[in-house]
Amino acid sequence: MGEYDLARRRSRRFVLLLKVLFREFRGFLLSMIVAFSVSVALLYCFYPRNLLGGATMTVAQAAYYTLLMIFFESPLTYVEDYRLSPLFFILPILGLIIIAEGVVHLGNLLFQHKRYSKEWQSMIAETMEDHVVVCGLGNVGVRVVQHLRRFSEDVVAIETNPDARFATEVAGYDVPVLFGDVRDSASLMRASVPKAKAIICVTDNDLANLEAALTARELNPKIRVVIRMFDQNLAKKVEKSMGIQGAYSSSARSARLFAQAAISGDILDSFEFGGTIINAVQLTVEANTILVGHDIDYLRGNYEVTILCHEKADGTADWNPAPSSNLSVGDKLLIMTDRAGLKRLTPLSSKLVLPRDKT
Repeated sequence: MGEYDLARRRSRRFVLLLKVLFREFRGFLLSMIVAFSVSVALLYCFYPRNLLGGATMTVAQAAYYTLLMIFFESPLTYVEDYRLSPLFFILPILGLIIIAEGVVHLGNLLFQHKRYSKEWQSMIAETMEDHVVVCGLGNVGVRVVQHLRRFSEDVVAIETNPDARFATEVAGYDVPVLFGDVRDSASLMRASVPKAKAIICVTDNDLANLEAALTARELNPKIRVVIRMFDQNLAKKVEKSMGIQGAYSSSARSARLFAQAAISGDILDSFEFGGTIINAVQLTVEANTILVGHDIDYLRGNYEVTILCHEKADGTADWNPAPSSNLSVGDKLLIMTDRAGLKRLTPLSSKLVLPRDKT
């Protein structure tokens, strides 16, 4: 994470903390403002001029004297006036209440927030904006949160089970964790779904994911919706018919990876695009192969593959490497190619095995 992103994240945390504190002390602050305003108005309008040497009290002076009366000893002379005399008794008492209430309440929030963790998490979540809501903290959900935090995204998580094993881990990523039914609009409201930019539903229940997605769309018609579904055919139908940006079958997406890993450890990932399976391949330059001493352009031109990254033996990585970059033993290449490209690359690596053709 760069210095700019780190500074931005810290500033957003500070603003978030201010929002939480304001929300928690909102009623108290409003009462304070009303009492302060009334006191300033009374002093400004009715305090005798002769006690000020004939000068009229300004609004700034009235505010200054009010603060002194609340928190310190008043420099003003006591006045037998039904409009002013109560101030000399009420404001000092108000000051003691403010100090006592503030110290106790703030201490509870800052030093005993574990005791009030649910309330604290809810307060933080309700102040979030332009964030991502993740529903479900299972094996998939926790990894989704990890990736989002690496992208410096603000996240709120909702989990049905209070004893979920990943809840504590996710909270450690500075992510508010709320417990409740992900299908319930009240739970989604607590997660500030109306102000969120996206929701990712990854519980282990297809129906719950779908219901949560539809409820979120009702609360925020512009929200980007991504859901996990075990049935791949149902996922495709949901994506087309309900206007959901992404409906994915995690089992279908991972099955190809498991199969390819069993065939060849150098095939890192694969996906389908335009009816063609595209493979991400890690190719290590081995001794006594034709690549040693040649450059990137030779590999691109003769094997018709796309080279995304060239990691040299010393660990330095060059994304979108220059055509003239030389290849040495131990260098690693990240290559994108189709099946035909895999077939051309197979003689270059003892680890790269081409899946058999269908018979």
